[in-house]
Amino acid sequence: MAQFPRREADIAVLADEIARGLERHTEVFPAPPVAPDALETSLAGYSDARNKAIAAIAAAQQATREKGEALERLVGQMKADLRYAEAVTEGDNDKLKLVGWGARRPKRPLQPAGQAARLAILHEGPGWIALDWDAPPEGGKVAAYKVQRSQRGKDRWETAGISIETAITLKEQERGVEWEYHVIAFNRAGQGRESNVVTAVL
Repeated sequence: MAQFPRREADIAVLADEIARGLERHTEVFPAPPVAPDALETSLAGYSDARNKAIAAIAAAQQATREKGEALERLVGQMKADLRYAEAVTEGDNDKLKLVGWGARRPKRPLQPAGQAARLAILHEGPGWIALDWDAPPEGGKVAAYKVQRSQRGKDRWETAGISIETAITLKEQERGVEWEYHVIAFNRAGQGRESNVVTAVL
């Protein structure tokens, strides 16, 4: 059995074929529930509605483009006036309020990163370890974290990995060594204090 089409264009083609077939072969189809002329009228109504929808979509797209261009023009003009207002008032906040604007906020210098906290071992295995910690509760925005290690008792720290997330998995760690790990948050302004230390033999 044939399958009823899903695409509008295919439905319209089939409707036309049905109407013409019923009209030409009344000896085979003497009393269809929907007469060929009624089917043709409905097909014409659909075609008319489809053409109107296409025209409406095109008009809406044009209107949307025009709206975007008008908004861009308006924004450009507003910014020009605001730059002018900032210049003639020398950034005076009270005067800028007269045009619904305000003085630029002074840039705050970046603070050094704070101290990462609650370093913990999530998982470990032969030659690898997964660590997790909390971001500093205070200090400047963190750029990344240095994960450092030292053999227990030697107090000579080396960077074992860098992470921009608050977690890392370190691989190819020397086995049979008692390693100590801590994390240091840092940014362009400086670094925070070392986190707590965790110890593992991998």
